[in-house]
Amino acid sequence: MSENLDLVRSLYAPLERGDFSLMDRESEWHQVFAPDFEWHTRDDLPDAGVRKGYEGTVRLRDEWVQNFDEMHIEVDELIGAGDIVIAVARLCGCLRGSGHELDVEETQVWRMRSGRASEVRAYLTRSEALKAVGLAE
Repeated sequence: MSENLDLVRSLYAPLERGDFSLMDRESEWHQVFAPDFEWHTRDDLPDAGVRKGYEGTVRLRDEWVQNFDEMHIEVDELIGAGDIVIAVARLCGCLRGSGHELDVEETQVWRMRSGRASEVRAYLTRSEALKAVGLAE
């Protein structure tokens, strides 16, 4: 469904500019997330785990953003496959107070249900993500 791809693309647009306010509690974007939404972080990161609901996603955003003087997400590729959208991206920024630049590759698999995001799972590589959803590289 191209609607799912377009929706996920529109979610990343402000993030690419470093604007994470779309996840603010007052934002209309919270309606994009299903009530039972889950965000699964990568297993290899210190914050590994599942954040549940919109509030869990906001807490995850706050955990990340508070550690950076500047942060944005660069999307290298979006792949639509029906109710799945795969975002090959990089989390970029400058660690707070250190001047240390960070550029972390990550592939996020969005599962959509009835026009809303029901789950995101993050993977280290594009090929790992594709394999997880049964798509050949």
